[in-house]
Amino acid sequence: MSGTSLDGLDLVYVKFTKRDIWNFKILASKTYHYDSNWITKLSGSIDISSKAMGKLDIKFSNFLSEKILVFIEEFKIEKLDGVGSHGHTVIHQPNKGFTHQIGNLKLVADKIQKLFVCDFRTQDVLLGGQGAPLVPVGDKFLFHNYDACINLGGFSNVTLKKENGIEAYDICALNTILN
Repeated sequence: MSGTSLDGLDLVYVKFTKRDIWNFKILASKTYHYDSNWITKLSGSIDISSKAMGKLDIKFSNFLSEKILVFIEEFKIEKLDGVGSHGHTVIHQPNKGFTHQIGNLKLVADKIQKLFVCDFRTQDVLLGGQGAPLVPVGDKFLFHNYDACINLGGFSNVTLKKENGIEAYDICALNTILN
């Protein structure tokens, strides 16, 4: 995960199990902090040309691939069903039906040689969502005992348990302001 807080790339190796309910166990996790060069590139990406955006996408996809491979080696991960990544959001205007993330290129799958599931946000925004479809689903199945879950990231958001399902939405900017 690479969020708008720009603290780094967070990788986690998780084992999911389901009996009557879904459970999870975090087997390994690490944050690969961004250096000042990456922070500058990512924070300034909203104002660059489409050509520069394409180049940044390739660079970030290579960076992501490299860190995934380092993580797999560092934690000696042998059994891995797949890798999921929403990329790094560079433009996000869900009210206008648009969002764009970098780091979702096929070259990531080619380099890591694993199933690579990506670009979750675009379809969610096209369906009228805020572009964070996995958080509410994860909250529903993994934290079902709670009436509400709050995520305090670059933007804070909430998932609320409702009688007929769940409701989730952004609350306000948080770590992006602190940065």
